[in-house]
Amino acid sequence: MTYWKTIGVVFIFLSCVVEMGSALGNQANGGMDESLMDLSVQPCDDFYQFACGGWLEKAEIPADLPMWDRSFMALRESNKVSLRKILEKKPSKKFGNLKNPDSKKLGDFYAACMDEKGIEKNSLSELNVILRQIETSEGTGDLTKEFKEQLPQLLAQMHLDGVNGFFNLSEQQDFKDSTQMIGVVDQAGLTLPDRDYYLNDDSKTLEVRSLFQKYMENIFGLMGLSPEVAQEASKTVLKLETQLAKSSMPRVDRRNPLNIYHRLERKGLKEKAPSFHWDQYFEAIGVPTIQAINVTVPEFFVSFNELLNSTPVSELKTYLKWHVIQSAIPALPNRFIDENFKFVSQALSGQKQLEPRWKRCVKAVDSMMGFSLGRSYVEEYYSEESKKLTAQVIQGVEKSFENELQLLPWMDEATKNQALKKLGAIVNQVGYPPHWRSYHSLEVDRTSYFKTLLNSERFNSRYHLDKIGKPVDREEWDMSPPTVNAYYDPSMNKMVFPAGILQSPFFNQKASMETNFGGIGMVMGHELTHGFDDEGRRFDAVGNLVEWWTPKVLQDFDAKTDCVVKQYDAYESLPGVHLNGKLTLGENIADHGGIRLAFAAWKNYSKNIKMKPAPSRFTRDQRFFLGFAQSWCSKKRDAFARMLVKTDPHSPPRFRVNGTVSQFSEFSTAFQCKPGAPMAPVNRCVVW
Repeated sequence: MTYWKTIGVVFIFLSCVVEMGSALGNQANGGMDESLMDLSVQPCDDFYQFACGGWLEKAEIPADLPMWDRSFMALRESNKVSLRKILEKKPSKKFGNLKNPDSKKLGDFYAACMDEKGIEKNSLSELNVILRQIETSEGTGDLTKEFKEQLPQLLAQMHLDGVNGFFNLSEQQDFKDSTQMIGVVDQAGLTLPDRDYYLNDDSKTLEVRSLFQKYMENIFGLMGLSPEVAQEASKTVLKLETQLAKSSMPRVDRRNPLNIYHRLERKGLKEKAPSFHWDQYFEAIGVPTIQAINVTVPEFFVSFNELLNSTPVSELKTYLKWHVIQSAIPALPNRFIDENFKFVSQALSGQKQLEPRWKRCVKAVDSMMGFSLGRSYVEEYYSEESKKLTAQVIQGVEKSFENELQLLPWMDEATKNQALKKLGAIVNQVGYPPHWRSYHSLEVDRTSYFKTLLNSERFNSRYHLDKIGKPVDREEWDMSPPTVNAYYDPSMNKMVFPAGILQSPFFNQKASMETNFGGIGMVMGHELTHGFDDEGRRFDAVGNLVEWWTPKVLQDFDAKTDCVVKQYDAYESLPGVHLNGKLTLGENIADHGGIRLAFAAWKNYSKNIKMKPAPSRFTRDQRFFLGFAQSWCSKKRDAFARMLVKTDPHSPPRFRVNGTVSQFSEFSTAFQCKPGAPMAPVNRCVVW
């Protein structure tokens, strides 16, 4: 995803299958499962435990995962099996599957990844070709003239190859002219998940930095460096990445699109970092005439310039080689993958075992050829009937928001009219994109996974860079169809619901509709609210960054969002590890709005049909909330939970449930909660 998108629902969970059944719950019970509950807990005291306590007691996190849940992760794992079947299917004689012209290419990609013997034999020699280009470039002292002239070409090729070095160049819709694609240069160049890992000095962070340095030493050692040289190299990388981290903008500040929009253009970028030859870089990366550029964090490029001038060439080369090696690890021998797993998965996420190779290969194909793989997925697993029913739920949710807007007491008529205009302009895309992306020119080498990955990175890099200077394709998707997720795009003013999420426990054609509204309806309300959260509200009906709120309304809105910040600041993911209410603000607002819109849509729906008695001891309104909560039953390893607090804009599932229903008076009515109960506080935070 491009860095500024407002992505809803979850953080990292991709894929699913549409033909899921009872493995995800008792479908005869209408999309909710009473066996998952803990009836010893009062719903007004801790609704998440009440809805999910039975599941939490019995569920175990698989050894090859950092977390487990009954929705996203379960669907993701099942989806890998289905995608594997597609990738291992023998294609037809000449052109493969005629419905998908890339089916043979998909199979060859997967086969190359699965060829461990070939990887063990060839990948290091293929990697060393790239490393020698860095090592033999001119210059040994400070930023010599020779190396200064060659660095732009080296870095351009690295960026085309998908290597994270110093900064990145990509495309984006112009925030203030959403009809055009411009270039964007952004801070980058770190190995660890966030700048705070380099700058904080608490014991846990210091431990991670120590393990990180040891990890680099081990990787350099596997590349043939002596222990002493490997240790010095790791110190060099850590030093340079710490300098980059100091000049990187914090995640919370990046949430405000005004903070990451600076149209300095090519000329202004060259003024910020004159020691880097930008003309040569743009020529080498394939956009020689680019002029329109958003420099997201100008101060970062000033610091980048200083780093170039103060760092010996030998250290710059060490940094570049590290990032080339690090990016190549998935295509290297198993000894490299094992070292990477020990640090990235075990130390940072608490994962116990490495995923089997076939799972990693499925994810690799989905990452590089996701829309081709998604095309086959849709053909085999997606129901068009599901698409029709989904559209009905979306319409109900949007109608609820229209009704809420018209009655909103704190919004004046001028702002309300603009909000209604934006609501009416939202585009909904469901299941799969209107047109399929072509991978015709992508070269897949069945005999070399290293070359296949490199070709794929270059193909995708050029695909994105080629958009710069061209009109916006508003039908394009940022998520492949099998993805178990959804998103709202503020510059497009559209919501996207891939096929992957349109199934149980979120959506089930055989379930009672109240649980569907509690599941997928809440997701839809969540994404819709993103258009009016603290970030999305800054964009107008056509996706331009413009202030359309009157000052008094904005003041009232800010006061309401401050309440939400304080609410979530008080929650602890682990003992002593508090959530960051500012980092999670947009998602929390969307959760609050999502449950309200979904419930209102459910009530409007139920008025217009003849309802049978509820198929359980719970009323239909109660079942709505239970259907919502049981979509979020989840367990995480402590290390992973600790990392997510620093990096994830979503709150942990317990607080996505309790933090939401506790602020919603209709929940208290449904479960007859007394005022002052934990799920029925006297003072509530209500935005939408």
